[in-house]
Amino acid sequence: MGISDLYMSVGLKRNISHFANMVKVAKSDDIITEHELELLKKIAKAYNISKKKFKEILKDPAKIPTLAHLDCEERIERFYDLLKMVSIDHKPATKEVSVLRRITTGLAFPIHNVDNIVDTAIQIDIVNCDMETFKEKIFEANQF
Repeated sequence: MGISDLYMSVGLKRNISHFANMVKVAKSDDIITEHELELLKKIAKAYNISKKKFKEILKDPAKIPTLAHLDCEERIERFYDLLKMVSIDHKPATKEVSVLRRITTGLAFPIHNVDNIVDTAIQIDIVNCDMETFKEKIFEANQF
């Protein structure tokens, strides 16, 4: 960990953690497709992740721990991004879904509902589902 890492804001640390989770999902089937890379670049830009940090995380996302998000809506928003990554090539791979389940647990969703949440989310047509509809479906699946 570099000295600059000590002075990162909590928000930036969460963004980097989320970005690393996105990379973990993308790399879970041992290849990052062009579409996955485009989404990663878009997320990195939105979160102000430097090119150096981008390359570092792309190389070894496992070095970055998953940080739980205390706010339920924020967790669902991050989960929405992760589902976009899983669904970007239109057919979620078993390894991607497995990584998604682990990350969903790390995001502090109730452990007893993780399978139901992930299974419900995978059935959603994420391309045609806006954030509000997605939140409603996930709230329903999780029975918050």
